[in-house]
Amino acid sequence: MEKRNLGNTGMPVTVLGYGAMELRHVESRAEAERLLNSVLDNGINYIDTSPDYQLSETYLGQVLAQRRREFYLASKCGCNIDQNGKSLDPPHIWNRVQLLRNIETSLRLLKTD
Repeated sequence: MEKRNLGNTGMPVTVLGYGAMELRHVESRAEAERLLNSVLDNGINYIDTSPDYQLSETYLGQVLAQRRREFYLASKCGCNIDQNGKSLDPPHIWNRVQLLRNIETSLRLLKTD
């Protein structure tokens, strides 16, 4: 799979990434495990997720924690969601408290630092 440097970071990421929004439609951890391992096994090394994507970050953390060195991970912040991942109104809040809450929660769920 072709790779290119991500901006000026020097990180060689595949030109095709995996958008983990689709994990919202996965019905079991076993299905998520099959899908995510297939993503990495087929050479994709860039995964994009978000707290808004319901169980996406949970599945990524549970399934790929032991393979963390094999891929680059991007998430988002500012998401205004409840404890169950349901979007609240307004859908995004752009203040320090919300951003730090999203970052800390994402890092914990993704089992990464």
